[in-house]
Amino acid sequence: MNRESMDNIFEKTEVIAVVGFSSKPAKAGYYVPAYLQEKGYRIIPVNPFLEEGLGETAVATLTDITEPVDLVLIFQRSENVPPFVDQAVEIGADAVW
Repeated sequence: MNRESMDNIFEKTEVIAVVGFSSKPAKAGYYVPAYLQEKGYRIIPVNPFLEEGLGETAVATLTDITEPVDLVLIFQRSENVPPFVDQAVEIGADAVW
């Protein structure tokens, strides 16, 4: 993906679902979404072991989200990613990263 494509995605994005959101500030699954939230994006933490993250209610799976999602950001090992991509398509997300 080139820089122009990435910029285009982020220009249109308001809501980001974060699969693998972490409650540990030293992990990328926490500090990347925290940075994006600081920049004005709404973050939906996706982690079945958390109730909330960054002041937002966490959900167990992408299919538990009841509002439109623009971008799904995945922090998982590569072999675990395909089902999350399928769920992102199922919920109508515009992009997956």
